[in-house]
Amino acid sequence: MRLRILLTVVMALLATACSNNITLGLPACDRPPTDPTGANVLVAQAVPRAAYAPCINSLKLGWDEVELNVESGRASLEIGREFSRFLEVSLTETCDVSSATPVDSSLEGASRYEDLTIVRQEIPIRLIPTGERPRLHALMLAEQLGGTRLDDRPVEFSVDENIDFEVRTRVNDALFDDQYVWIINDLDVEEGTLEMRMTADGEGLRGLTVGAALDRLEDLVPNVTYKGQWFFVFEGGCITYDFDAEGTVAVTLDQDAAEAIGFYDNAALIEAGRRAGYTLIEE
Repeated sequence: MRLRILLTVVMALLATACSNNITLGLPACDRPPTDPTGANVLVAQAVPRAAYAPCINSLKLGWDEVELNVESGRASLEIGREFSRFLEVSLTETCDVSSATPVDSSLEGASRYEDLTIVRQEIPIRLIPTGERPRLHALMLAEQLGGTRLDDRPVEFSVDENIDFEVRTRVNDALFDDQYVWIINDLDVEEGTLEMRMTADGEGLRGLTVGAALDRLEDLVPNVTYKGQWFFVFEGGCITYDFDAEGTVAVTLDQDAAEAIGFYDNAALIEAGRRAGYTLIEE
């Protein structure tokens, strides 16, 4: 599919010189500072004091729309497919990370934060036996059900073998970890049934066979989702990734975004623009 590129420049960032040979294109990571695209220079001087500017390494197959927006104090890349945007990467002077969680950063001189809502492709089911006999039965079930898929999504079974602890506590722990809960007691072992619990309090769905429980889950499980923000905070600026994806795009979006977007040395880009004959906004 042909890549659709849109460009919005809200201010006159560059005044071209006759000797200039920089083409606009996209802000590319593989261009040396001595030969950047015009888009690289545009993005860099939107926030000229920033240590880094975002650039594109490569786009995943099917990511067929990129919109570059540049104005004083902000530059952004909006990426989508079939007229639906799922990722925006923006360079700004500051960003609000008060509700985000610090995580390890591989970018030198930058702190990283995340604030995400994720529904993974894997469907986790926690089997909670109420005693020794149900424990052995649950372990057998988990082994037998290995490789199960719902709507082409893998189901991951695990067994809580802490049978000396209160069932309610174990259910709460599993639900807190966003797992679906199957409770198995002695009667369930005899009848080949289970109780599916969706909340910590109240009655679950009792007397379900494994097949019936899986059928119920297929209707309840939400779409794969990857939404929220990554923040990279560094001297003079911040790069924010805004994610809003469901379905197939969301399955590997974290890895795909990390591979697609890179970071360019901002000072090197601005200097390259000066050498190329551009009239740049003063810092």
